[in-house]
Amino acid sequence: MKTLKNCIIVLVVLLSTTLSGQTMDPFFNNYSFYKNFHPEKAKVYKDIDGSPYLNPDFNEGVFYVSDTLKVKVPIRYNLYSDEMEYQLKNVNYVVGNHKALTKITIGKSVYLYMPFMQKGNYFEMIEQGKCMLVQKKSVRLKPAEEPRAILTTPIPATFERKADVNYIVNSQLQYFKIDNMKSLMTALQYQKLKIEEYVKQEKIKNVKLENLIKIVKYYNSL
Repeated sequence: MKTLKNCIIVLVVLLSTTLSGQTMDPFFNNYSFYKNFHPEKAKVYKDIDGSPYLNPDFNEGVFYVSDTLKVKVPIRYNLYSDEMEYQLKNVNYVVGNHKALTKITIGKSVYLYMPFMQKGNYFEMIEQGKCMLVQKKSVRLKPAEEPRAILTTPIPATFERKADVNYIVNSQLQYFKIDNMKSLMTALQYQKLKIEEYVKQEKIKNVKLENLIKIVKYYNSL
């Protein structure tokens, strides 16, 4: 009798664990939530060298619709089409309704869809606060080339990674591309004198990412 009672307790615990795991992943249980994403099948690229993805493999990720509603699903970032792809039952989809998301995490990286920047794109969140430091990652498609001589072979189209571009976004949602110290001071003009003093004190000479992180952290602490 005692053994039977213990078995029942174990079954109840296992069942409750399974049910709680399901409720944490509404994507598979709530059709209206799934429909809100307006999913489309992901594009397939053939006969092109290189990769359009930040990482070709799907990694553990989370789509956040709100602070309390989130979806755990394998995700990868298509830099060429600027789309977040997710995998469901071995089929690859893209999120059609970007504005349904408040943020996306892939591993330890956080991405935001910013409709007011460029034509509406995903950016990686580097620092957040009174002003945000975000980064745009992208690739370009280099067209295929015909043979240049009888003994050469055609060169296939190739995906080539472009340099990452850093932006600062202020609380008014104004954004500034950071190319040099001048553009940095324009972006942080409300605390320009303090930032100039800090840059001089820290002997910062350029706008490399590690320097931008230090400067934005300081700005947000003021």
